[in-house]
Amino acid sequence: MIPAMSTRLREPRSVILIADPDATLRSAIATTLAAQFPDVEVRTAANGRLAWDAIGRGEVDLVIGGVVLDELSGLELLRHVRADRRLADMYVVLMTGVASPEELFAAMEEGADDCLLKPFRWSELVARVRTGLRRVEAIRRHAERAAELERLNDRHTEFLATVSHEIRTPLSAILSAANVLVRYGDRRPESVERFARVIHQEGRRLTRLINNLLDLARIEAGQAEWSFAPVAVDELVREVQESFSALVGERRLTLAVEPWPDPLVVTLDRDKVTQVLVNLVSNSIKHSPEGGEVQLRFGPHAEGVRLEVEDGGEGIPAGREEQIFERFQQLDIGDQRRGSGLGLTISRQIVERHGGRIWAEPGRTHGALFVVELPGRGTDGSV
Repeated sequence: MIPAMSTRLREPRSVILIADPDATLRSAIATTLAAQFPDVEVRTAANGRLAWDAIGRGEVDLVIGGVVLDELSGLELLRHVRADRRLADMYVVLMTGVASPEELFAAMEEGADDCLLKPFRWSELVARVRTGLRRVEAIRRHAERAAELERLNDRHTEFLATVSHEIRTPLSAILSAANVLVRYGDRRPESVERFARVIHQEGRRLTRLINNLLDLARIEAGQAEWSFAPVAVDELVREVQESFSALVGERRLTLAVEPWPDPLVVTLDRDKVTQVLVNLVSNSIKHSPEGGEVQLRFGPHAEGVRLEVEDGGEGIPAGREEQIFERFQQLDIGDQRRGSGLGLTISRQIVERHGGRIWAEPGRTHGALFVVELPGRGTDGSV
């Protein structure tokens, strides 16, 4: 007894259409193929017109059609398929009764991928269909890969255009300031300090941008070096706090650390997570009013750690909490405080490489709150 047709679904799912005027043959073929290929959807059509209606809607991957069909013959159906560029990859198997070699050759010349002579063995039918489905799957993979390559190429082009713009801005400022010093430095000594400061400031900005670009490229290419080891989180946080002591003093800010009462040791890449915290704290300082406070908190989360950086600045505009993690996305601030626009992008890459999450808390009416949750082990299986 042949099993009933399977209804199990899978995405994406290939669809086979059986078109033949013989209801008994249609049902037998459909039942056999459904039992042999449970991940494939099998449909039937009693005549050529109904078959073309389904095919024309782009719902079919493989057609098994009789040469003799009502309303639209099998050869006419085949011509319709091959005339439509959208259906160029469809696999077509024609079924026919007693046929001469010339008739079979003619069917193949019309564009049939295979022919079956009735009566046929079920094993032969299954083998022919398996071959067709393999080609359908291969074409689908190639199409998906081609689409992905096209998307990557578009992103690459956009990325290069953005990088060129971002580099050109500080470079133009450096060249302009240097030109002023060369031409007027000896006659207007009071301008030397001013334009030297511009060169220094924009040079540092350009250096940050290039370093961040290199970091991002290495991470995305899988060439970054990772070193997972047990780390005392309180020590890491204190080091980050100390690294900003001069800057917060200059801005008359407070960088407050909320300590966790118990020792907290987590397996992670110390340098990379430090880079994440430095990015977050640096952003919070940048957006905090003079005399304000930035808070750095940490505590256990599952088997790992949860880190929070909060400031009292203007906060993130509603709806932009995810956008700011994209490349070169920055909030509108003065040029002197502009970053590379890559810090949050790199931070997310690092956190996700740890198997964790990073986000900006939405729905806040004042200040920004960034949250990092790390599971405490590397995605390479490090313990």
